[in-house]
Amino acid sequence: MEHQAKFLLLILLVLSTFISVRADWIDKFALEQIKERKIPGLSIAVIKDGKVIRATGYGFANLELQVLANKDTVYEIGSNSKQMASEAVMLLVEDGKINLDDSIRKYLPANAPATWQKITVRNLLNHTSGLKDWTEIKEFSYRREYSAEEFIELVRPFPLNFQPKDNWLYSNTNLPLIGVIVEKASGKSFEDFVVERILKPLNFPSIRFKHQEDVVPNRAAGYVLRNNIWKNGEPFRPKIIAPSGGILASAVDLARWWEAVLQGKIVKQTSLNEMLKPAKTNDGRSVSHGFAFFTNTFNGNKFIFHAGSTVGGFGSMVYYFPKDNFTVAVIGNLEDGGFGAEYIAKRVFNFYIPGSYVGGLREVVDADKTQDALQILKDIVDNKTPETLSANYAAKVSETFRKQLADNLKQMKSFAYLGNEKIGENHFMLDPLATEFFRYKMTLAKREVYYHFRMNKDGKIGWIIFED
Repeated sequence: MEHQAKFLLLILLVLSTFISVRADWIDKFALEQIKERKIPGLSIAVIKDGKVIRATGYGFANLELQVLANKDTVYEIGSNSKQMASEAVMLLVEDGKINLDDSIRKYLPANAPATWQKITVRNLLNHTSGLKDWTEIKEFSYRREYSAEEFIELVRPFPLNFQPKDNWLYSNTNLPLIGVIVEKASGKSFEDFVVERILKPLNFPSIRFKHQEDVVPNRAAGYVLRNNIWKNGEPFRPKIIAPSGGILASAVDLARWWEAVLQGKIVKQTSLNEMLKPAKTNDGRSVSHGFAFFTNTFNGNKFIFHAGSTVGGFGSMVYYFPKDNFTVAVIGNLEDGGFGAEYIAKRVFNFYIPGSYVGGLREVVDADKTQDALQILKDIVDNKTPETLSANYAAKVSETFRKQLADNLKQMKSFAYLGNEKIGENHFMLDPLATEFFRYKMTLAKREVYYHFRMNKDGKIGWIIFED
């Protein structure tokens, strides 16, 4: 505990020095966040029209050596590595070596089960495969390597969550299998193919595959919180899961890479269109997740995004706004499911594109909507079922949500209506009944929280989404 206190004292000293030298709102906000969330360090990169307009580090890249994070600090980017895998597949599609609608068993070892016959390469890439997530397998070890056959033996006993394309469910099992498919189709290791066809042509110096034994300039150490105390993250990562999260990068190079991909500098435009196409289920539902890219719209601002985190002790978030030709990347060396990076990134892009996240919306004066919504929230806390709730949502309100809502209502200083937005094809959505969002801000003693009422076609509330 004494060491933890010394680190925090040193962070506070760095904060006060930084703020006094070159402070703007983002600097102050980022420094407040690493203190509040106990993030050892993080880096932020912002690119506008191809030019880096912000590249800054905060806190520590290494706590033990007390090395400061900066614009060149290299982190694990977690699931933002998945775009490399989808790009590799599309390059092989262009080469005529992979067909997206082939069964994956055409490319996998012979021990791939017959139950996977209907799963296509496309299903793996857009998460409609139904495969159970390998992270739930207790027998998996980060401290050894796995052959393709051994990895399949680990995941094959689990039944499918659903038949291919019957639903959408994010699963980390999909991407290691994509890596195996790339190797089969290319005749090279996944790493060698990606390096040759993607990394070398782009020449972004910090982007590379993670190998613990490598000496990597500016590499950050990763951390996890255990009982509110920093611990070192897991240092090793088997090659088989590299397609799911095995890439290192600085925030600047991560942002540049995204721009390169999304501006057609790696794959052809037809391939890029395929990568960004929403996933469709057999019953006609749509979710705006393509091949390792999510798409959403907020307040008329369309953006493409993805999060990442690793047991190595890192979290990352990238957003790209095509209309504004604007990219923000945030990476930190704390494993928190990526929530810290997402929270920070949203406020950073709202600084440059006001109104692009809910905290940037202005209050709309409408006493009836405000009071009606607040009463609905109060009724939920009181275990009542307002008539405006859909039967489906009323049956699924969790006790966790109810308790959190009750705590927030006790602290509430004010409640305001922020307006509405029609749901279109670029919204991340799987529910075909959803038509519109109504948004509300609840001001608490020390922060603001938000409630998004998702309305159905019949005027009922299909879901209430909480956002911190």
